[in-house]
Amino acid sequence: MSHVFTPAVPAVLPPLRFRKARAAAPWALTCFMFAMNVGMLATVYDAPAELTVALAGACAAPIVICGRRPVTAWLMISVGMLVTPLVVSPPPAHNPWPWLPMSVVAYLIVLFALAQHRPRWMLGAVWALSLLGAVVVVSLVPRSSVDAVVVLQLVAAVVPVPLITGDALHSRRLAQTCAAEQERVGLAERARRELLEERTRIAREMHDVVAHHMSVIAVQAASAARRLGGVPADAEREFDSIGAAARQSLAEMRRLLGVLRSDDAPLQRAPLPGLGQVGVLVESARRAGIPVELTVTGLPPHLPPGTELPIYRIVQEALSNVVRHAPGAATAVAIIGNGTGLRVVVENEPSAGSGPALAEPAGAAGHGLAGMHERAALVGGVLLTGPAPQGGFRVELTLPLTRAGHQEEGA
Repeated sequence: MSHVFTPAVPAVLPPLRFRKARAAAPWALTCFMFAMNVGMLATVYDAPAELTVALAGACAAPIVICGRRPVTAWLMISVGMLVTPLVVSPPPAHNPWPWLPMSVVAYLIVLFALAQHRPRWMLGAVWALSLLGAVVVVSLVPRSSVDAVVVLQLVAAVVPVPLITGDALHSRRLAQTCAAEQERVGLAERARRELLEERTRIAREMHDVVAHHMSVIAVQAASAARRLGGVPADAEREFDSIGAAARQSLAEMRRLLGVLRSDDAPLQRAPLPGLGQVGVLVESARRAGIPVELTVTGLPPHLPPGTELPIYRIVQEALSNVVRHAPGAATAVAIIGNGTGLRVVVENEPSAGSGPALAEPAGAAGHGLAGMHERAALVGGVLLTGPAPQGGFRVELTLPLTRAGHQEEGA
């Protein structure tokens, strides 16, 4: 079972005490406004006690529910503000407002909450209904109590402010959410594309490995009759059939490779690298400023076909990661064979400095841990990646050679 180290994700929720304070704020504001409304109705407007509590509550309670049910809160406070100046005694002559001051503040808060949850056409309707309600109020209350022109002008100018502000904040929050979602989708698509590219690269490399053996089969089958001599006609026809099948398989593989190879992918004609070129990788890493020690013990003389290239690529990617993420870190590369299996370990210490980037052949490196796991699975191996005990990083490939050999024989 492979292990991939992932850093801890920081918590995005606010601390518990701030969440509790935010939940309690509407209740505290409602209680304050209710007390102010009760005092104003009882002293200035001389309203009855029962009516005072009802009107004060109707103009303050919507604050509590405006976050969850903004339309209900707006209807409730609109009714309260429409009824209050019609059922209580007229305010003093020097007061140009027909409404309680705290009711006006509560109404603006409700409008702000409404603008963050409802479409713009509804916000326009709310503004028109607010202006219509103001016209009704100033038309029914005694004209000596309010200045109708001032009230209507202020309602027409002030009511759009919380509506526009709330809608702007809602649009900004929506845009941020869409941008974050697009970024998440883009990252996922990029990871998927890189994985597909790595699989395509593996398929091309395996084509070259298999094509070599198929070519050998085709040549041996075509020359068997001449090399062996005295081959019966039936056996000669069988060799010809084997050669034809091998050549047909090569042609089909080339057509498949043409589909897998992108239009801009360079055609590589150089021999595919193997374990013999791991020393070249180590020397390149050393030139890049990475102190690398290479240890090779118990390596069998012949590895199963198709095994060396994935091992080479895994070591290459592991060293590239050291250069990119831990420049200057001391690194050890060990290739250990025990007769029945092969173990490849690339382990680096914590970063000790910085160094130049490792120059790699175009298209040689894979795409991180995902490509390494793909290559390990290709040869029936197990790849373990994660933090090393001393604080660096460790990549370990365990490859059962007997299993690979049996698979080759079965093929």
